[in-house]
Amino acid sequence: MEDKLLDKLDNEMKKYKEFVKENGVDYAIDRAYEITAKQEIIDSLEYDITLSNAEIKALLSRENLLEELYNDWISFDGNMREDIGYSIEKSVRIISEDYKKEHKKEKSQER
Repeated sequence: MEDKLLDKLDNEMKKYKEFVKENGVDYAIDRAYEITAKQEIIDSLEYDITLSNAEIKALLSRENLLEELYNDWISFDGNMREDIGYSIEKSVRIISEDYKKEHKKEKSQER
């Protein structure tokens, strides 16, 4: 049952990518974010989310499931910005700590 769902999503993704390719490079660049987000949705359903058979059946009943999931997700896009912000803050802390350690080490070697 889960394989059917993943096959459905993979097929929808393949069709979407073909559509994007047909519309040229500039269109593809404009749609790169959407392609990445849709792939993340598929990966999440494959690896991170456990669904009941009833939920899978409901999802399989949708004609453009991946598009629907993407549109629902995009309405919550603020969460992605929070995640990116958190990641940047964490990286800045690590880089700053490394810099301080290296700078401290250089100063002690100069003495």
